[in-house]
Amino acid sequence: MSKAKVLFIAPSSSKSGRGVSQELTDLGYEVSSASTPEETVLAAMEEDPQVIIWPDALNNEGAWSRVKNVLESRNPLISIANDFNSAAISEDTLKLELRETPGGVKVPLATMNALVEQLEHIGNHGSGNHQFYTKVGNKLRRIELDEIRYIQVEGKYSAIQLASRQYHVKASLKDLLVILASDEFVRVSRNFVVNLKHIDHIDVYQSTVHVAGEDVPVSRTYKENLMKNVRLI
Repeated sequence: MSKAKVLFIAPSSSKSGRGVSQELTDLGYEVSSASTPEETVLAAMEEDPQVIIWPDALNNEGAWSRVKNVLESRNPLISIANDFNSAAISEDTLKLELRETPGGVKVPLATMNALVEQLEHIGNHGSGNHQFYTKVGNKLRRIELDEIRYIQVEGKYSAIQLASRQYHVKASLKDLLVILASDEFVRVSRNFVVNLKHIDHIDVYQSTVHVAGEDVPVSRTYKENLMKNVRLI
């Protein structure tokens, strides 16, 4: 049975879920934790968890709302109730309607039995986060990560360039890198992120990368970062 890699959000102000981290560790899960919004975003990027456990009490705290939106876009997120019982698992396991979608469990869970059953399901089936949705008019358009060539800042928006068209989203490049959560996307300047899979060539002299027929500039600040992610023989 595969064990999902878990990030547990455990702010000092929240009483829900105390003991969850140790209980899951004892059950063989790889568990990391974060206690502040900033620490949470960094942990999500660096630890690359398969699922994030979110105390429902944080929904009423403004400082966490933006973080939750970012996390939900890239990972299954399981909410646990304020009165969550982290006591040892009993034989009477609560049966749940298992969710196949990558959005995680929306209804806060109240028992350790329910939490473990969801984690087992995610560990066995994977999160499947290879795409995301963006609103275009009155429709939600699906964007496959592999189809993205590069992303460019345009004022308050970021333009996501695919082979045939662009999508404009109101998000910073920093936030998009967290949402995409893929090693294939590398920032090459203040205004550009490129998909390594679609680079045709790198002009070291001109400091540009050729992607989707365009020469994208590489700034001195990000050049070293780009080269670290390129396999050079």
